[in-house]
Amino acid sequence: MVYRIITHGNCPDGFASAFFFKKYWKFLAPSLTQKDVDTAEIIGLQPRDVQSDEFKFTEKDIILDLPKPKTKVFFWCDHHSSNKEDNLPENHHWHIAPGNAGLLIDIAVKNGLTLTDELASFKRNTDIMDAAEYSSAQITECFYEKNNYEQPSDLLKLHMIAAMFHTRDNILNDEIFRTILMQELADTPISSQELWQLNPAMFHKARMKSYQEWREVVDEYMDYDEDAKCVVQDDRLAELSRGVADRFYGIMKYPECSYTFSLRERKGGETTRIGIGSNIFHKDRCIVDIGKLCKVTADKYGDGSGGGHAYVGGCTIDTKNANKAKEFILNSLH
Repeated sequence: MVYRIITHGNCPDGFASAFFFKKYWKFLAPSLTQKDVDTAEIIGLQPRDVQSDEFKFTEKDIILDLPKPKTKVFFWCDHHSSNKEDNLPENHHWHIAPGNAGLLIDIAVKNGLTLTDELASFKRNTDIMDAAEYSSAQITECFYEKNNYEQPSDLLKLHMIAAMFHTRDNILNDEIFRTILMQELADTPISSQELWQLNPAMFHKARMKSYQEWREVVDEYMDYDEDAKCVVQDDRLAELSRGVADRFYGIMKYPECSYTFSLRERKGGETTRIGIGSNIFHKDRCIVDIGKLCKVTADKYGDGSGGGHAYVGGCTIDTKNANKAKEFILNSLH
């Protein structure tokens, strides 16, 4: 039985966490060998896959940026407030932090890793992406099409890489995710020449066009709830849907808001995905713990699959309960 690195799939922080663990494992789990790491299988899961107990974990699993499985695993590290665990055994780590990759870096530095300028930039920018700590200028840089990409910032480079596994084809996403993590790794993805030979800028440019297509139609099913100070995007009301959702469009359109809320039925129609976020430019007026609200909503109206950060989170509910969950969330924010 080989070791498995199981991380948050289709997620930049999940990717960054797996990359960092593979490269700097000696500072995180020194009982491993290079062969253990080189032969480790890469698996991307969603939090609901862990919370539903559908996936079978083993004692050789390394779990990153995901809830802690109920069964024994080799290594676990997570940073979400909704996944807090006490009295953790060896090789298990939980601490609230902007990003999970950043938390892993902090642990490694405590264990002797030298924090180079490149690693510091990697940590800073993965934290920005996962905790939504963007400035308005960085939103414009990373979510809107540019005239040229000749000298991208480190933050934009990481967005380009993330675009590679954010296509509309989930099978392709998983394949790219695994492929770029199985290559020979440089100090960080920013300096990984093999990765850049795959032309991530091409994927990013396509994603920017998809964002723009989505913005052109979303106003038809996006409203502002004054009582809850919340932008409400209910995809069930969409007569026309195209492109890829820009999660920061709501706060750019309604700067007076405190929260954003989206609701979308999954394929098959039996479940509905809910996302809740805070206005990243005015976190001082966001007093609701979004991760906990998502977990409570999931327990109340679904199978318990939900959680996240204090300022952003998501959950999956039963579609038959969608209207009740929507009312519950808006009342909670109000």
